[in-house]
Amino acid sequence: MLKMMSNGRVPNKPVKQRPNESHEPVSAQRARKLILEHRAWDGMRVLGHLDLSGASELYNLPENLSCESLDIRDCVNLTTLPKGLHITYWIELAGSGITSLPAGHGFVLRWRGVQVSDSIAFESQSITGQDILNVENVELRRVLIERLGYETFLQQVGGLIRDRDKDAGGERQLVYIPFEDDEPLMVLKVTCPSTGHTHILRVPPYMRSCHQAAAWIAGFTNPDDYHPLIEA
Repeated sequence: MLKMMSNGRVPNKPVKQRPNESHEPVSAQRARKLILEHRAWDGMRVLGHLDLSGASELYNLPENLSCESLDIRDCVNLTTLPKGLHITYWIELAGSGITSLPAGHGFVLRWRGVQVSDSIAFESQSITGQDILNVENVELRRVLIERLGYETFLQQVGGLIRDRDKDAGGERQLVYIPFEDDEPLMVLKVTCPSTGHTHILRVPPYMRSCHQAAAWIAGFTNPDDYHPLIEA
């Protein structure tokens, strides 16, 4: 009957037009989900701050992505930024796989919340322990120590031994470097018994013994509860 009334044609139902998703800005939470699920599109516009920190499974970002600020901290497998990336404020890249950016990129770079230059972010080999000691900005100094590496910093500026003992790897040392305007840098120096490699592990400045520091590293708040068969 319907076909007869329409001369053999069934009228098409009106189709509601969907908005062009690629032109609609998305929330930062949804953008993170889409990017990590590999469903993001080129030209994605994100509302506010895009936090992708800790996404070790992230290898790339969509081209022409835009957001107010971008956190790719500890995204170790993200080694390049996409073409056409637009950031209004800053990029946090501590621990990411980004090792360089083109000259004149124009981005404001942060390392654990501290604004840094390209040389600090990408050329840590140019930093020296003495340079760090001369830095007055406490937060920047902490970043520089991290970039140089605790072991290299200790080798270059020395340190004071607070405690020493022995474990399966040999002698351990609890070493600190005092600062007039900041808490001291405290590290536990240990040797791996299986490889012989020396490890420098940062610990809180209130540590008083190697055993207490080793217990803290192992996750014990009370060092009396820490009784490993082998401490490495």
